Amino acid sequence: MRAAGEATRERILAAAKAEFAEFGVAGARINRIAAAAHASKDRLYAYFPGKTELYAAVTERWAREIAAETGLSAEDLPGYVGRLFDHFVTHPDNARLQAWADLELSDTDIAEVLRDTIATKVAELRRGQRAGLLTPDIPAPLLLRMLTDLARTTAIHARHTAEHFGPEHIRAQRAATVLAAQRIVTGRERGETP
Repeated sequence: MRAAGEATRERILAAAKAEFAEFGVAGARINRIAAAAHASKDRLYAYFPGKTELYAAVTERWAREIAAETGLSAEDLPGYVGRLFDHFVTHPDNARLQAWADLELSDTDIAEVLRDTIATKVAELRRGQRAGLLTPDIPAPLLLRMLTDLARTTAIHARHTAEHFGPEHIRAQRAATVLAAQRIVTGRERGETP
């Protein structure tokens, strides 16, 4: 792809990410995405056949970026939750995209896009459960959902309330979130014997 074509594609993806973060798939409009990307609708459709395919491309990218940045490991799930919290504080659009994906998953083919990322994380959680690092009392897919929701919701609330309470509030919320994750995954605090 030529440099100009790649630049146009990147502008479309950036505009689509902002649009989907704000409105989800159902509320997003191709006209607004094309206008924000300074591209015609025809140009947009040359890269992406429809809104669902565009959403899939945006979702695949943010899911891959989050996975690379946060690095889930069964040996340090509380650390993963802390990194995920930091990511969502820094990138609130990704937190909103995650929320929309949860709401609209059954309405789109996005489950296919997220399947590999989720499967890799679930496999790591199951490995940790077999090794005795994580509680076996919570099925791995549910544990992943709980930890993701914990990080996302507390990060968004901390980010919104930080303007009233200052940056120390975010640090305190992060610490509480990591502690909660510790208790969820092990049933006890780090260092505490069963």
